[in-house]
Amino acid sequence: MSRLADNLGVGSLYGSFQIDGTSPNYDLTDANVGQAVGLSGNNEVDLGSNGGAFLGRLVSVQTDIAVVQLRGVMRIPYNAASAPALGGTVVLDGAGKVKSSASGRGIVIALDSTAETADVLL
Repeated sequence: MSRLADNLGVGSLYGSFQIDGTSPNYDLTDANVGQAVGLSGNNEVDLGSNGGAFLGRLVSVQTDIAVVQLRGVMRIPYNAASAPALGGTVVLDGAGKVKSSASGRGIVIALDSTAETADVLL
């Protein structure tokens, strides 16, 4: 019998950041929870730009403060047009997903092509 391993959350580290934007028009909302984010300024995050550095996974939003998972294993949606490979690294696509990049961060340890998600170890 085979057993599926799920490492989500292993080694997690979280940080709090300001959200890019001005009240009430912040760049991130509850609708973005679970998506990939990047730095947009000093201690400030947003969805980043296409090819930008992947900081981590948005965990929660409280008005103008975001909690981001910075380390550990996290499940992130990926851009199907540039799907990452197992063992590969990722960057932002600028729309809340990650995509394959030879110069990216982390290591992809699992893929779900149906859900279009990657488990990334940062």
